Amino acid sequence: MSSHPSIVARRLRQAVPLKPAGRPPGRFVRVAGRAVHVVEDGPATGPAVVLGAGLGGAWLGWEALVRALDERCRVIRVDRPGLGRSEPSPDAPTLAGQAAWLASVLDVLGTDGPGGTDGPNGPGSPVGPVVLVGHSLSGLYAEAFARLLPERTAAVVLVEAAAEKEVGAPLRWPRARVRAAKGAGEVFRWTGLSQLVAPAIRRQGVRTQSLRGRDPDDVGDAYRCAYGAGHCLKAALVERVLFRDLNAELLALRREREFPEVPLQVISGPLSDPRPHRALASMSPLGRYRLAPGTRHLVPVDRPDTIADAIAEVLLSAGRGTPAAVRTTPRT
Repeated sequence: MSSHPSIVARRLRQAVPLKPAGRPPGRFVRVAGRAVHVVEDGPATGPAVVLGAGLGGAWLGWEALVRALDERCRVIRVDRPGLGRSEPSPDAPTLAGQAAWLASVLDVLGTDGPGGTDGPNGPGSPVGPVVLVGHSLSGLYAEAFARLLPERTAAVVLVEAAAEKEVGAPLRWPRARVRAAKGAGEVFRWTGLSQLVAPAIRRQGVRTQSLRGRDPDDVGDAYRCAYGAGHCLKAALVERVLFRDLNAELLALRREREFPEVPLQVISGPLSDPRPHRALASMSPLGRYRLAPGTRHLVPVDRPDTIADAIAEVLLSAGRGTPAAVRTTPRT
């Protein structure tokens, strides 16, 4: 049998019939010529809270938290390039690049609010400052954004953010690692199997990294819609092989840029060493460490109420909320 990729892909598709993922919620905006998938909840005039998913994550991983937030918050979920349903970028991710990219996304959302109307700050004005919520790897992105763009940062919530001692020093040959990750991702894309493999990896992560053991939002076509696009696995593999490099970039940035004096909450589960997370909380004089009991790494799945509490507090500290503006128990 020929090993040509197109022949292998055709035969695998015949053996495992696949259908395209359904249309996702939200909308698409164009940033730097590429489509970016954005899901917004709540009124355009509410305080803006931007949720950043962990490694390989997408908008769907935050559903439980969105249900726990009152509708007076403008909750913004943005799929990073190549993840969820956002169009991939040829460039490997860096913290500085991602900060500039997110700022551009917020600029577009500010001039084109939900439903195609003018944004909450009026025509032509950007969204912000925003509350940044970053889980796991996205904690690096959130911290870097705050250091690089303090004028656009109202507050930060870090959830099980990657800590220096837990990540380790970078490995050699980053370009070779990225090429290998992209090559592996392309194999799965060619065959169409990424549509099955990426959702399966997410399900395995929920089973092993949450106490629930199952994502209540994994119903029907939802996982294939969120994680099954052909480019998702490749983008996730690239983030995985660059995890240590991104951490090293953040360590260098900490030496160059101060963390802004904004409200900061750092959340970790009982299985994590609290010391590095307490150290993260000390980056701001308004920082606070918060333990999330009854969870593992996937706090957004197990304890969205703890994250909602943290968001409520930083909104109040930043003068952008009222005690009634954030609901800390999920809606039924």
